[in-house]
Amino acid sequence: MKNDLIARVIEILQEAGFIVSSRCKAKSFDLAARRGDLILLVKVLYNIDGLSEEIAGSIKRAAFSLLASPVVVGERKGSFFLEDDVVYRRHGIPAININTLYDYFIAGVRPYVYSATGGLYVNINGELMRIAREKKNLSLGDIASRLGVSRRSVSKYEGGGVSTTINIALKLEEILDTALIEPLEFLARDLEEPLPPEVTEAGIDDATSDLERSILGMMEEIGFEIFTTTHAPFNAVSLSQSSNESIRILTGISKYTQQVIKRARILSSLSTVTNTHSVFVVNGNVKRVQIDHTVLMEKEELKKIRDPEEFTCVIKEKMGDG
Repeated sequence: MKNDLIARVIEILQEAGFIVSSRCKAKSFDLAARRGDLILLVKVLYNIDGLSEEIAGSIKRAAFSLLASPVVVGERKGSFFLEDDVVYRRHGIPAININTLYDYFIAGVRPYVYSATGGLYVNINGELMRIAREKKNLSLGDIASRLGVSRRSVSKYEGGGVSTTINIALKLEEILDTALIEPLEFLARDLEEPLPPEVTEAGIDDATSDLERSILGMMEEIGFEIFTTTHAPFNAVSLSQSSNESIRILTGISKYTQQVIKRARILSSLSTVTNTHSVFVVNGNVKRVQIDHTVLMEKEELKKIRDPEEFTCVIKEKMGDG
């Protein structure tokens, strides 16, 4: 059932003009997709309640480090089907059903309604509400009386940033004869709720293995900021910023095995979609310089690199050799 849902998600995103990565087959996100400047990290679940807080945190951290927007696509929440054109949230990540995905990216229909504790809600344009109210010479008290709510509630609607139920919003639009309900910008990174430090702060996670800690420590010494990841296809996103450019590297770490080859191919696909480099640092000897667009680098070779610029040059040289 999940495989069918993933296939439909990929079909919709490709029809909408996205470049879509290979399926990641990791516990975190299932695939990445890019259209223009918009990068999505997509988690597909039949029941969105199956997304744990731990996995949600790992998806948000990967999305933050890659300047991407996380989104969950599912069919149910508990025993209920997700409603069309309604945005849900699971541990801070927006969740929609397959029809909403189609409507948003192909039909151009933006959702207006979101689900929260107690029911379905919408956002009101407070400035338009004030203009329409003053045009009709109505006071806040007049509006409150007609809506059957407190004057304070009406004042909050007009002040902006406060949502209300669909029934109240529609009645308010009827009273003022003005469209007031605003579409949701649920994928905008700067409009999401504040992210906790464990998502936004660079550093090597305490839970990393000794091998990961050793190699990522070298990357830090070279001059990269390290955003370790859990349950993702890569061990970290290594970031270097200068006045000229920002370099992001999907960084995998392992011994050289057949599993490395599979993971390197997934990293290659992800790096193409996310406009990043992908590198696998291998503890031991490597038999190949690169796998698809993923560069393979021995741990001993990493020890000789002095700064991010040299690291980038080594990557480009290896890509040229491939």
